[in-house]
Amino acid sequence: MTASHPNIGFVGLGWPGERHAEGVIACSLGTVHSACDLNQERLDNFVTAYRPARAFTDFKEMLADPALDAVVICLPNALHYPFSLQALQAGKHVLCEKPPTMNAAQMRTLHEEAQKRGLVYYFGRQMRFSPGMQAAKKLVKERRLGEIYFAETMWVRSRGTPDGVDGWFTERSKAGGGAIIDLGVHAIDAAWYLMGTPQPRAISAQTYQKFPQLVKNNVFDVEDNGYGMIRFENGATLLFKVSWAANLQDDIPLSSKRGRSLLSTLIYGPKGSIKIIDAFEADTDNFPSPIVFFEEQQGVPAKVDVAVQDERGAALRAYEFREQATNFLRCIRGEEAAVNSSSQAVQLMEMLDAIYRSSQLGREVAL
Repeated sequence: MTASHPNIGFVGLGWPGERHAEGVIACSLGTVHSACDLNQERLDNFVTAYRPARAFTDFKEMLADPALDAVVICLPNALHYPFSLQALQAGKHVLCEKPPTMNAAQMRTLHEEAQKRGLVYYFGRQMRFSPGMQAAKKLVKERRLGEIYFAETMWVRSRGTPDGVDGWFTERSKAGGGAIIDLGVHAIDAAWYLMGTPQPRAISAQTYQKFPQLVKNNVFDVEDNGYGMIRFENGATLLFKVSWAANLQDDIPLSSKRGRSLLSTLIYGPKGSIKIIDAFEADTDNFPSPIVFFEEQQGVPAKVDVAVQDERGAALRAYEFREQATNFLRCIRGEEAAVNSSSQAVQLMEMLDAIYRSSQLGREVAL
């Protein structure tokens, strides 16, 4: 049995690691117990800010601590699978940043390992916990839309190709892919979550590399754009658009760091429609409500106000990480089911794999 107040270790202490630690502290259900990073400066800064009881530069040494209950993994993509597997084999629960793994085969191994050992594997998707997403999910559960039959989602930037430490974002062997596995995992999951995580059936997609002049790294062998459609077993369909770089028009808000940028999801049912807007990269806070709800009234769609907690910018990210940490910790304490489960992580990676396969083959791919 996991302790009632679990001890959490963090490996990879950049921006995501700091946010996850703040989420654990804010929810007051667990303890920032240990930290691990090869970079001594990052490790020292983390220790100063979050006061873990123990600090390591060797992950295996951290895992050997019998007082440690769970590990939060915030490393580059290629390290997600081996570090998650080591943690599970050491008897530790795992929360791993997105993407869960580099491919579906790796994720199936982690799912089976967690199931065999009675441990929680939890993939990081804090945007599921935003006030807008939770308000939309409540409306869906109340069947205010009816049966969802169609959705469209996008995360698009006009000039937002990432560099990352050592430029790994644009190298397939280290990242697993480009814009699809970086941004598409968020956009597709947002729509899929609101749709009720139906079983994917087939995918038709195309990826592109059209803006090599924007990349400073030595290796650029991934896509900077991707578009396609996912068919589900229940008959619903999802269209997605993803770009690191595209010549976007002025309906997409400006960002000083990313050019134009917008994460947006729109779902449709016979009784209504919901649009979720996340413009946290935009330069202005003067953006509309994060949720727009239209509901059929007397035969015509009418805009209906939805009460949503108003969180913006850094406050929004803090809220999301706190709520995600709350569910993760209650899950490993046996009090709640995992919102971001390992079985869903398998299906999510299967969809990403199929997107790349469809683009490579130039045809629809069945799952």
